[in-house]
Amino acid sequence: MQAYIKNRVLGGYDLNLVAVVCISTLVLVLQRYHPLNIDFPRATELTYWLLVPLAVGWLLFRDKPRDYGFRIGNWKWALILTPACLAAMALILYGASKMPEFRSYYYKYAIDWPELLLDTALYMFSWEFVFRGYMLFGLEKSIGRNAIFVQAIPFVLLHLGIGKPSLETLACIPGGFGFGYVAYKTRSFLPCFIIHFGMYMMMVSFVN
Repeated sequence: MQAYIKNRVLGGYDLNLVAVVCISTLVLVLQRYHPLNIDFPRATELTYWLLVPLAVGWLLFRDKPRDYGFRIGNWKWALILTPACLAAMALILYGASKMPEFRSYYYKYAIDWPELLLDTALYMFSWEFVFRGYMLFGLEKSIGRNAIFVQAIPFVLLHLGIGKPSLETLACIPGGFGFGYVAYKTRSFLPCFIIHFGMYMMMVSFVN
């Protein structure tokens, strides 16, 4: 075998698909059960969800960050879809913020806004990369645009592990498809990061 796998096929198996499925599953498990003891904001997520997939993609296939949506992409579509999604979600989130289940989950007794902004930004950046970057564009090489639907499955299931309100988790089913479409259309996960970050901050602001 070469220093890297050039044709991404071995014994009739699509090694690209195998690698993306295995690595994305592995890093989600590691983040949950083996957090890193590093004194840096969101070091666990940045390492497992961002650095590990990028490193594996390069080592196995010589993939570059841009191959996983780490780029500006189609900025014209991004300028249309990003504000449109945020505007639509602002109305939905304002209504949801009045519901006890959401108020209980998102209420914070005291807020250090600079710390919250940094922590949320790093978390959402890593989160969106592993789903709408690594999984979406990694699987696209093997199954095309159907990757939009596949990446939504672990995205929804992960919400169960962090105790989100049930209505929010259910909404993540179409939401996961929507995020996937935005990334696919813009050829970048960055608009999804901006939208997701904005949604969380809006909800916290509405509740508090």
